[in-house]
Amino acid sequence: MMRIRRARTAALTIAAAAAFAFAGAGAAQAAPAIPLNGGQEVPTPNDFGAHGWFSYEIDDDLNEFCYTLDVKGLSAPATAAHVHVAPRNVAGPVVIPLGVPSATDFSVGGCTTVNDEALLDAIAANPGGYYVNVHNANNPPGEIRGQLK
Repeated sequence: MMRIRRARTAALTIAAAAAFAFAGAGAAQAAPAIPLNGGQEVPTPNDFGAHGWFSYEIDDDLNEFCYTLDVKGLSAPATAAHVHVAPRNVAGPVVIPLGVPSATDFSVGGCTTVNDEALLDAIAANPGGYYVNVHNANNPPGEIRGQLK
């Protein structure tokens, strides 16, 4: 079974690189940062101005899903963010909730324990079958989205 193993320092490096890119310092981005925007969201959001970056790692030893999420320009403060299961252009159910502040611009990171090891294995084996999105009052189904890689 394919497993993703990366050091937490790599996640912090990715977060710093994404924050650096948001500051307008250049176009270079550290892989595997995933772009988030309204054009990927289903159904189409009411506002297309927001954008962001998402990166993640799966810690096999601790059964943790660790992430960094950088968001700019939401039309209203975030109310939630999640990892969902569904292919591109399809809405799907939540599989992992993510902690976010009630803000329109933010950078957040954390780890959540996932008690379903099969879920973590499935994400590692087929990340393109999952997506992350950010919800708010103006766009309850989601304002920005990005398919995992």
